[in-house]
Amino acid sequence: MNYRWFQYLFVFMAATSLFVALAGRAQSVIQASAQRLDVEAIDAYMADWMQRVAMPGAAIGIVRGDQVVYTRGYGIADNAGRAVTPQTPFLIASLSKSFTALGVMQLVDEGKIDLDAPVQTYLPWFQVADEQASARITVRHLLNQTSGFSQRWGYVRNLNTDPSQDALEKSVRALSKESLNAPPGTAFEYSNTNYDVLGLIIEAVSGQSYGSFIRERVFTPLEMRHSYTSLNDARAGSLSSGYYPFFGIRIAYDRLMPYSQVTIPSAGLFSSAEDMSRYLIAHLNQGEYQGTLLVSPGGAVQLHTPAVPIGGQSGYAMGWVVFPFTAAVKLPGDPVPTAISHGGDWAGFQSMMLIIPDHDLGIVVLMNQSVPLNSAAQSNVIWNLALLALEIEPVEFPEADFLAQNARWLLAGILALLGASLLWSLGVLRRLSRSSGSHPAHARAPVAQMLLLALIDLVLAGSLLFIQLPQESDTLWLALRFRPDIGLLYLLLLGFTLGWGTLRTFLFLRQIKTTRVAPRVG
Repeated sequence: MNYRWFQYLFVFMAATSLFVALAGRAQSVIQASAQRLDVEAIDAYMADWMQRVAMPGAAIGIVRGDQVVYTRGYGIADNAGRAVTPQTPFLIASLSKSFTALGVMQLVDEGKIDLDAPVQTYLPWFQVADEQASARITVRHLLNQTSGFSQRWGYVRNLNTDPSQDALEKSVRALSKESLNAPPGTAFEYSNTNYDVLGLIIEAVSGQSYGSFIRERVFTPLEMRHSYTSLNDARAGSLSSGYYPFFGIRIAYDRLMPYSQVTIPSAGLFSSAEDMSRYLIAHLNQGEYQGTLLVSPGGAVQLHTPAVPIGGQSGYAMGWVVFPFTAAVKLPGDPVPTAISHGGDWAGFQSMMLIIPDHDLGIVVLMNQSVPLNSAAQSNVIWNLALLALEIEPVEFPEADFLAQNARWLLAGILALLGASLLWSLGVLRRLSRSSGSHPAHARAPVAQMLLLALIDLVLAGSLLFIQLPQESDTLWLALRFRPDIGLLYLLLLGFTLGWGTLRTFLFLRQIKTTRVAPRVG
């Protein structure tokens, strides 16, 4: 890992040494690229895409080098029909992680944080269930998502509704009871917890609240006038509504929006396409925006350097995912550019940002609807916008498979069958009650049928609780808050299987005992 870091540093230093000589030529290339941007093709693509995915509203920003070359809003921001503009704020969800990483690197530049120092250096009371592991977790582990914290329980912390000013600290102190999924530094596991702890480190080192630090050290120098660190401030600043397709019917999710004070550093910031464009310019230019250096060039390199593989040829850096953008290769034999990206997904909002340093290109897309069962159909928009900006034809991405797209209706079908079995079993119990005292042979078929129903109940409930939810890093309560229709179906499924199934079995056994009929064995 250290060798790779020096490679990136060497490349950066070599590029910097040539910058002055090539500055005039580079600027002319950037201007020519900006002129080639086919905004009509981009607008046409966005119009078609929004219709296909039934997106209420979206905003995009495209930058080249140190210039914003295109921003635009599409569709509506709320039920009143307010138009989305480049200044409309959206919840950016996990794009917030890169802001937290940037804040940490600013403090590293000032010599106030050492990336390889234990978290306990800055939060002496920091503790997880394993005392020895607690002392080994470093700041770098948190940034690279290799601390061992659980992805699932990182999401569960979103349900913390504590509105107090010290909610973040109380939440991190509560980690003293949490077990790690892996020893620190040994495995990648994406967890909001990592970046929330980093947010608290920023507070401890800077002496400011996390929100105050981000506003002063990032929003202000980047002139991000439509960006916010709290839900109330964002709403006062004309925040877009967030929409959710509840059983396919689009509803504004504002009043039910699960927003937590304790996960602001990992997923709780708000911004606009115009503001995020300026943010991407800083990342494209080694931390510099219009003469202001937010972070040192070396710090910017570290933020974007992949430190741990996460699948295929992708790696996780510090609040960014890095991968080869093969779709941007125009001709066979052309070098494959590196893409640096991150996405965000929340109930009612989805966001994507992408920079391709080899082409001096940056793109952000903010959306005000979340479709959890087919989120790829939404997130793929940014890759095609990048291709259009590079004068390459957009590609057709495969949609989610049949099961994913129709999960609601398949679950509803299963529930309909369970409802029918409920009515049928009530009839069987009634017939058994009327035939009390009759020959035992009359009960043999109902015994087999009830045993089969009990087995089906156990399979369905067990598959949901021990396979489906853990596989999605989900819980029943998370599903109810972030995917309310799916969560409701899950709840009904458990009600039919564990609830009615248990009661049905009890009533049947009591009836069998009354009729003195014992099930045959073999």
